[in-house]
Amino acid sequence: MRADRAIIGGAALLLLLALSPLGPLLESRLATHILGYYPLNVAGGAVIGARLAQGRGVPWTAAPALLMATLTLAFWALPRWIDASLADDSVHAARTANLALLAGLPLGWGWTQAGPILRGFFIANAAAMLAVMGWLMLAVPSRLCNTYLLSDQRQLGNGFLIVAAGLVAALLGQALIGSMREPGSRRQHACHLAE
Repeated sequence: MRADRAIIGGAALLLLLALSPLGPLLESRLATHILGYYPLNVAGGAVIGARLAQGRGVPWTAAPALLMATLTLAFWALPRWIDASLADDSVHAARTANLALLAGLPLGWGWTQAGPILRGFFIANAAAMLAVMGWLMLAVPSRLCNTYLLSDQRQLGNGFLIVAAGLVAALLGQALIGSMREPGSRRQHACHLAE
């Protein structure tokens, strides 16, 4: 029953973006397009992918799945394809399907199968990519996306930097919490050995 709810929830989110005014509303500004529409579309696929991965112990699939998600997101973050997705309905449909099926599903699957080291590497890599893209959006004096204004580009650049900082803070927080838990578990293990 839970499996059905997760898959239905992910599909419902994808349908909401595709059929309601929410999708076009998010696409009206560059920052909400990339930091709103993209993540929601990917999340719909990721919920389904994570549910499909539950109970399936195939950790070797985690790295290829996360790599596929990363490459798909990097492709659709290129300004040329952002513009094309808004100008051409077939490119728009391809982008929507790709974000759900080639980024979201593999992300959900890979994240569920990945261990803590691979997850940490993925988050650190994502933070570095976002920081570089944010810096680029702020440093370039002309518009990268012809569909949007230069002020939209600046907002997206600031948004990328904020998300990158948030990912780094989350990663450092998780590492700090993990290191605080480890000494206690080592002490307990030493006590059991002493007995």
